[in-house]
Amino acid sequence: MVVFDPYSGETASLNADRRFVAASLSKLYALLTLYRLAFLGELSLDDKITMRSSDVWAYGTGVLAKYPNKYPVGYTMTLRECATFMIEESDNTAELMLNRHLGEERIEAELHRIGADSTRYWNPINTTTPNDILLVLKKIADPSYTSPRLSAEMLELMTDTSFEDRLPKPLPEETRVAHKIGSYESTFSDAGIVFPEEGGKGQEYYIVVFSEGDAQGEAIGTIRDISLATHQSLVRQDSP
Repeated sequence: MVVFDPYSGETASLNADRRFVAASLSKLYALLTLYRLAFLGELSLDDKITMRSSDVWAYGTGVLAKYPNKYPVGYTMTLRECATFMIEESDNTAELMLNRHLGEERIEAELHRIGADSTRYWNPINTTTPNDILLVLKKIADPSYTSPRLSAEMLELMTDTSFEDRLPKPLPEETRVAHKIGSYESTFSDAGIVFPEEGGKGQEYYIVVFSEGDAQGEAIGTIRDISLATHQSLVRQDSP
């Protein structure tokens, strides 16, 4: 795990350079690359992309493969809509579509550009470290890396997703958590930026947690415990 307070510059971590299976946290790489290229003018988020049969990934999370009558092969959407499926629904088919459109080499180049050099993007296996995911989150939240509008749009996609049972679960209801989960076999994770609720004292902070080797219930419980302890440490409530 790693927790970063951007205002004090302090970091707390444990095994932050250890490699874990990234699972769906890899969708953050495609998201950052897509919006960075939009910022550079190399593509438009309104460009269209069409689903191919080779894109359909029926395993795991997502809705594009789950509802073929609604989203048949040949279904066309904008790149922005594809990114929305990929992040909000953790859609594996949408990730494959964007990987094809962007090119895995370009995504890997973006990772190296920001210094996430310990991440292996499907070469030969999809692994990363808590510190590398922290670097990706920082660039997503940095309005100077894309633009204030594009950064805000990425964070909006990561807020109120279909998977709110980990980092956000134990926090006050009004707390905003822009995040992405990952799950693969016995590795479970969640990574995001927590924005204090109205009335809280303090600023946002970054948190990345991996659990490896426990059953899903225990792993999610651990992620929740760390999330709550971090929130209680960094966000002080006003006294009544």
